[in-house]
Amino acid sequence: MSELKGRVIIDKVEDTDEGLAIYIHNSESKKNFKILFDPYVAYRNMDESYRARTFSETGGFENSLNTVNNSSWLEWFHAESQGYYQGEDIIHYSIITDADCIDVLSEFEPDIVVIE
Repeated sequence: MSELKGRVIIDKVEDTDEGLAIYIHNSESKKNFKILFDPYVAYRNMDESYRARTFSETGGFENSLNTVNNSSWLEWFHAESQGYYQGEDIIHYSIITDADCIDVLSEFEPDIVVIE
């Protein structure tokens, strides 16, 4: 995941029966990546300007892909699902790009593929 440090830009997000695919590129290395969550529990996308606190707490562009500890969103999810997934090891991932902050809840680490 070290290549996902620095400024990344989102190219597209695909939510299909194959999972959630997030396509980004690193503006410094010029490399393209596909981050695939298969399966995923939930995701959300917000403009980065509305996520100033998250941006500063995670080091901004220093760490483009993060795991979120003590996630209030995961806590809300467990309350909203009435504890249905409470015993599962769901992880809150945060992807910070130039224009978006994408949050994903998943039981599994994403597959990260460098696209040539």
